[in-house]
Amino acid sequence: MGKIISGIDISDPLAYIPAFFKVLEKADKRGIAHLVPMELRPVQKFYIENRTHRDVILKGRQMGISTGVMAANAHRCFTQKFTKMAIITHKSEVSEFLLQTVHRFHRNLPASVRPTTDWASGRRMKFPGLDSYIHIDSAESDAIGFGETLNIAHLSETSRWPHTKARDLFNGISQTVPMGGFITVESTPRGRGGLFYDLYIGAKRGESGYKLFFFPWWEDPGYKIAMEERDFITIGEMAALRLGITRVNLESEEEQLVKHFHLTKEQLTFRREKIRELKYEFYQEYPENDEDCWLTSDISVFDGLALRQYMLRCETGREEGDLTIWKGPIGGEQYIIGVDMAEGLAKGHFSSAAVLSVKRNEYVARLRAKIPADLFAQQLIQLAYRYNTALLGVERASHGHTVLRILLENHYPEIYHREEYDQIEREYKLHEPGWSTNIKTKPIMVSTMAAALRAN
Repeated sequence: MGKIISGIDISDPLAYIPAFFKVLEKADKRGIAHLVPMELRPVQKFYIENRTHRDVILKGRQMGISTGVMAANAHRCFTQKFTKMAIITHKSEVSEFLLQTVHRFHRNLPASVRPTTDWASGRRMKFPGLDSYIHIDSAESDAIGFGETLNIAHLSETSRWPHTKARDLFNGISQTVPMGGFITVESTPRGRGGLFYDLYIGAKRGESGYKLFFFPWWEDPGYKIAMEERDFITIGEMAALRLGITRVNLESEEEQLVKHFHLTKEQLTFRREKIRELKYEFYQEYPENDEDCWLTSDISVFDGLALRQYMLRCETGREEGDLTIWKGPIGGEQYIIGVDMAEGLAKGHFSSAAVLSVKRNEYVARLRAKIPADLFAQQLIQLAYRYNTALLGVERASHGHTVLRILLENHYPEIYHREEYDQIEREYKLHEPGWSTNIKTKPIMVSTMAAALRAN
């Protein structure tokens, strides 16, 4: 137990925060807001109780995670010596808001626990008695720099950091925090790929030292709306229409949510209302799982709703080493295997081969491994023969050349060859084996895939 002031153990953030921190409640009907004690929401309390030195948090909108993390970290700055904390947000307006919140925390502390501050600017607060400081900035800034060790780094809404500088900024900040310090990365999702997506998926696969936290929207007790049955049905029809599905399909989704997560009718009403407002972006702004929430971003190529309808039909396949099988080969049917090669490094990307049924338009099997190209090629040959001597389409880039060489040396009979139209003879002719992704073929590949997704 630490120092006791007014009956409160000031070393315990769960006791200190509601006792001493003040926040602005939402404005009343007259538009007037009031300062009130900061009562910890369930998700805030859960995180503070279970946090580690390296955390990544996937959350829904306005669940109070940013404020909860900031409060826990401010508690350390206000009570422990030599604490250097940085908070980096995605844009300057949010930085200013968080700085005001920290000032409000400090300004309304009782004199008995308020550390003196002799210097404060638009970005910093300094506490000379503790030799501590808090630095708040945005990822948009061109002047971020930390020349000394940080104890705490709170990286907020990292999925919305500028793509051109996000990774360099993260690498620079994270390397200033020793293993005994705290790094918290939190964000709502925003498309597959990018810094936050990679950090989250890396933590989920156990490939990093970060602990995973996921908070679906219904963990916030405020996300519910009471409504009469007649209006509940009407808003359900409107929500289904916005998604381009039937009300039966919408209700089927809701049945699963009730079955597995015990959602109430008031929570389902909130869900329908938000779907009506946001369409499929609801699943990004108010994630329900950590699989189908990564569908849209500022640079999305494919339609998020179309993708989600496929993801809802995903099934678990049968594992055979590096091979996953959803459906085995059917005699007499034609299969195509698309191959994308990586370097084969243990910490690199996976090489992957997707087995597609031509007749059924189905993805039936996948070979996925981090092994050298020659070993992958041998597995690939076995897989192709297994699926009725499938046509192998190998991307020629980088290690794809090694795979193609081995296929040719083994006289594999069905290899995709690039075609070019001969203007003189007025016919298509086969050229070198493999698929070449370039400025001509990539737009064709992407736009054809997008059209196929929309057409189901």
